[in-house]
Amino acid sequence: MPLVESADDQARSFWERNHRIVEDATYWMANARCRAAINRRVSGDPARWPLDAFRLYVGRRFRRALSLGCGLGNVERAVRQMNLADEIEGVDASEASLEIARAAARDAGLTGITYRASNLNTLTLPSARYDLVLFHASLHHVRSLEKLLARVERALTPDGILFLEEWVGPSRNEWTVARLSRLRDLYAELPESWRAHSVLEAPIAGDDPSEAVRSSAIVPAVRRLFDVLEERPYGGHLVAVILYQLAHDRVPDAEREALIERLLAMEEADLADDPSCTFHTVIVARRQRGAARLMSHVRTLFVRMGLAAADRALATARRLLR
Repeated sequence: MPLVESADDQARSFWERNHRIVEDATYWMANARCRAAINRRVSGDPARWPLDAFRLYVGRRFRRALSLGCGLGNVERAVRQMNLADEIEGVDASEASLEIARAAARDAGLTGITYRASNLNTLTLPSARYDLVLFHASLHHVRSLEKLLARVERALTPDGILFLEEWVGPSRNEWTVARLSRLRDLYAELPESWRAHSVLEAPIAGDDPSEAVRSSAIVPAVRRLFDVLEERPYGGHLVAVILYQLAHDRVPDAEREALIERLLAMEEADLADDPSCTFHTVIVARRQRGAARLMSHVRTLFVRMGLAAADRALATARRLLR
């Protein structure tokens, strides 16, 4: 337990210092070509963002929404601005982020938004309170996936909906030489002056121990506990990784845009051949019903017990090796 708490403290400290990282202009989702591709892959329309597509898809207004890992509050403001929910609660571990989110909501004149600080790994939720729960690029920072998702499932009303837009690529300990091979070959083809590193690195923030901590387990965990209504993989397995590791001040704009166009075309071919290659996806899901719901929680409990046993074995091994 102390090891988990220490990792949580490190992650919280990272986001207290780096809460503006999501506004980085070099981030692939900030690029106009990438944004148009993401929107089209999710909604079919380059101009329609995933959350707006979700609003049209569900065709209803929610009463109470919950945004987990809310960061600077972009999702909550969008939810209220498009009248998707009457009220929304945002939860995040970073007090610095929450202060910015509160101020931004006030500046925008928005009501019906509240915030509280909490660790998503240990978060408790009231039963059947929310008819919409949202994750946006936050669940991949959660180690206790199964526990949190089970609590989310119970916190949903019987007709409640889960909306998730997430990094679901390899977890931080799954980056092997073989897995990096294609990315490194593409990176090595670039002019040396364009590259921020001599060799492409695994796309994991080393000083944030929560980054992609169990990201590859997200989709299986959601499918286990929920009925998935829609699943829209939107790539990022090439362009997001390579774009992040460019020395942008040394790459001419036209050449960077041409590279992005090329990588996006490669992603299109990959997704058409095998959608599971994606590193990012949007999922819309609902609670299961009857016996299926009970069995999903039983299966999830067994997964949690297995993970706990593995953690105890690892802790024992570490003590013996000291």
